[in-house]
Amino acid sequence: MSEQVNQGLERFAKLSGEYGARALNPIKEQFPELAEFIMGTAYGDIFQRTTITDQWKEVAIISSLITQGQYEQLGVHYTMALSVGITVEQLKGILLHLAPCVGAPRIISAFNILLATIKEIQ
Repeated sequence: MSEQVNQGLERFAKLSGEYGARALNPIKEQFPELAEFIMGTAYGDIFQRTTITDQWKEVAIISSLITQGQYEQLGVHYTMALSVGITVEQLKGILLHLAPCVGAPRIISAFNILLATIKEIQ
């Protein structure tokens, strides 16, 4: 594995803990090339950059995932957001702020994932 992939794995583990490990394991086992791509590119490069804070990164990612209707990765990014200092109240504020743009059904789905994630990581 390249140094960039190793740095990405370290960064991912630091931000997402056990929750992230559980989400990543099936990809690592069944599609290792994808896991290496994600860890090397997203977490070994983009997440290492300091142009914006880790909090801003998570706000951008969470907003994008919800806008796209891509809920599967939300739990990991909620966990990461909490680990970089975003509060549950701030996450709810992000969801409320997105409601006029993306609609209540998507926000309800995103909120249900937030509740499930909080329950799982506590």
